[in-house]
Amino acid sequence: MSQSPADDAATSASRLTRARLVDAAGHRASILSVQDGEAELQACIQLSDSGPQVIVPVHLLIPEGEDSYRLPFAFDNVTAQGEKGGITVPVLKEELQVGKRLVDTGRGVRLHKAVIEETQQADLPLLREELNVEHVPIGQVVSGEAPEAHYEGDTFVVPVLEEVLVVQKQLMLKEEVRITRKRQQVHEPQNVQLRREQVEVERFDERTP
Repeated sequence: MSQSPADDAATSASRLTRARLVDAAGHRASILSVQDGEAELQACIQLSDSGPQVIVPVHLLIPEGEDSYRLPFAFDNVTAQGEKGGITVPVLKEELQVGKRLVDTGRGVRLHKAVIEETQQADLPLLREELNVEHVPIGQVVSGEAPEAHYEGDTFVVPVLEEVLVVQKQLMLKEEVRITRKRQQVHEPQNVQLRREQVEVERFDERTP
């Protein structure tokens, strides 16, 4: 036996009043009642016993699991206006954003590269040069400019020079010492102590009383 639309609406309203509901900020709210509106069902929602009551279309409730819904706004943004306590609720609008992205479909071309080795014989004329190095002792004193490297036919001659210390002894007049005799007469008064003897003769007559 099928249910009528009125029975379906009653069942949906009963299920909503028992559902768990939170607002966008995570605050618990309660669905007090569900009533028919002009075009759809409307739910009367209250944050707490003393909080404001808001009428929200049922289609705005976002399902989050079995018997659990979330409001698209927070009660912190709901303000009372006027003497009769009118309620201001943010009006939300969904907009469609169209974009594109690259998706790997797994289709394409796969290339495999293999390296094949093979041996071939090549016979080409090659030019090879060899150097013959010979040390020839000379032992000759070089006078003037040093000799430079030069060619003698196909031979490249590189002189090897070495500085040798030469010690030579010669007489050299270093200086003259000249001595000249010069005479002069000088007076140098000096006190000299001399001794002399003096004899005194005293005459007397022994007969004189």
